[in-house]
Amino acid sequence: MYKAKAYSAASATSPLAFDTIPRRDTTDRDVQIEILYCGICHSDLHTARNEWSSIMPTVYPVVPGHEIVGRVVKIGSAVTKFKPGDLAGVGCLVDSDHTCPNCRDGLEQLCPNQTLTFNSPDKHNTAPVIPGEKSFTVRRDSIFWAKCKAIGSAHFVRLRE
Repeated sequence: MYKAKAYSAASATSPLAFDTIPRRDTTDRDVQIEILYCGICHSDLHTARNEWSSIMPTVYPVVPGHEIVGRVVKIGSAVTKFKPGDLAGVGCLVDSDHTCPNCRDGLEQLCPNQTLTFNSPDKHNTAPVIPGEKSFTVRRDSIFWAKCKAIGSAHFVRLRE
């Protein structure tokens, strides 16, 4: 485990504030990236404000954000699709059980055991999955990842400390 920088909400009424969060070490199927850019949309805001409590109560502190673009800094021994230095992107889904009928049909977004980028427990019995800007995140090497072509940074907005 190590600590990473992030912007988190401590409660449904608190503003985002600079924080450090626990991150788990990579496993053999993980890809670790340094987050360069991260989007925030309505689902992040609803989660931060616990407005979906009837279906997905927010676990605090929560670090909203998904649609992440970053640079690969470390890969697990079984990873074949990425290498350190690659640009990579990930949406709001970062893992699934890979065994249910939905996963076998290529519909991981419908997996009953999915792991979201935010407000989901890590299936490896460690800290919640919480991304952080100017930080690092660990994701499974799976179809949720996409190699990114180089595009100008004018297409992104970067948060500053």
